[in-house]
Amino acid sequence: MRTRANELQFIYVFLDLVLLNLSFIVVAILFPQQYFQDKLDVYSCFLIANLSWILAFIMVRKYVLYIKKGFTKRFLRMLKRVFVFLLIVSFLFFLFHDRIEYLKFYLLISLTVFLFNMFVISYLYYRIVKFFHLKSKRVKRTLLVGENDVLNRICNIIKANPILDYMYIDTFFNDTEGSMTEKLDELENIIEAQNIHVLFVAVKDLRNIVSDEYNQLLSLCNRVGVRLFYVPDNQDVSEDKYDICRLANIVIFNPQYIPMDSIENQVIKRMFDLVFSGFVIVSILSWLYPILALLIKLGSKGPVLFVQERTGINGITFNCYKFRSMLLNPDADLKQAVEDDPRITKIGKFIRKTNIDELPQFFNVFKGEMSVVGPRPHMLAHTEQYSALIDNYLVRHYVKPGITGWAQVNGYRGETNELWKMERRVEYDKEYIENWSLDWDCAIVWKTVFALKAFVDVKWKETN
Repeated sequence: MRTRANELQFIYVFLDLVLLNLSFIVVAILFPQQYFQDKLDVYSCFLIANLSWILAFIMVRKYVLYIKKGFTKRFLRMLKRVFVFLLIVSFLFFLFHDRIEYLKFYLLISLTVFLFNMFVISYLYYRIVKFFHLKSKRVKRTLLVGENDVLNRICNIIKANPILDYMYIDTFFNDTEGSMTEKLDELENIIEAQNIHVLFVAVKDLRNIVSDEYNQLLSLCNRVGVRLFYVPDNQDVSEDKYDICRLANIVIFNPQYIPMDSIENQVIKRMFDLVFSGFVIVSILSWLYPILALLIKLGSKGPVLFVQERTGINGITFNCYKFRSMLLNPDADLKQAVEDDPRITKIGKFIRKTNIDELPQFFNVFKGEMSVVGPRPHMLAHTEQYSALIDNYLVRHYVKPGITGWAQVNGYRGETNELWKMERRVEYDKEYIENWSLDWDCAIVWKTVFALKAFVDVKWKETN
């Protein structure tokens, strides 16, 4: 079972333990060495502190997972955990008293440093999250559909917890006698008008979602690129029958589930992106960038980088970087490059053919706007054009766009002058999104570097 709360709790306790051990290490470095008689005793202090914090976290974790309104209530709940923590430490220290009694001052100072830093960092984190929550483009604008007591609890959690990256926008009440099917057009208009990213939909029971009415709602969400969660009024749900997830112990069901919905997978992919992009920036772009900058400047007037707005995750626009391969022209954001395009410069032909023009996108990856592997980001004009022509086209935006992707290593890259070419690209992207794994990312990177299809444009062939 995938549980967002459990994943968040694991991250929190891991970060707490990192801070705890850093506090012990710093105090040990600054402390007079004559107080340490045996390294094993110091390790015992580490063990007591770490074990005590884990036990305290388990005992009171449900009270501190979500940020409450105002820091005072959160502070009081944190004090409860600290109180339990100190009780456990005192008990364990008493058990090992004969062995490490002379280290009680070291233990006391280390714990004081840890607790002080924890409260300070928690407060600063709370303020920073609240500040950026109001300004961030990455916050998911949320619409609630229907009404039940559980959905009202979801609404309160979203409003009080900016850490979840949801922003409550409005509630759509289906208060007419007609079914949801009769309200889909109105719902779609609201989604477009208010730029909605996520729907939480109230249902009486999850058994109801197999009806045509809810199938049409799911189709609508996939077509307009909106994430969908069902919130059942009946919370007594069989976990064997439904692959459910939870939000603050509230059962919700995601009929669009993809691997990247898991926080664990998001962390894994982000770490891969940071390490890989950092390596490319340091080992390749550090010397290649100035060389290409000089050649581009000598070849034509204009900036070294071509910066273009493209569509990213959740339909959010970002500035995508490329080495400039064309002459400055007014059609750059509207017209795709074609074979023998007169706008392409001499050096541009080389860097486009070898894909070197894409290398600055590793800066986008490092910033978190893109991934190394994912659906290629398209121009805003193409997003608008193809979303109206291809069903489920906007599903591509459920994940971050990539420098390379499953469609690209299968030859579906470059110019899309016929609709079926983009349809095939979307099919490959959808397959990747639904079946992501780190191994697959590594395989795609390998094929991008060594496979012919990923290096040069292949002849497009429509197969029957």
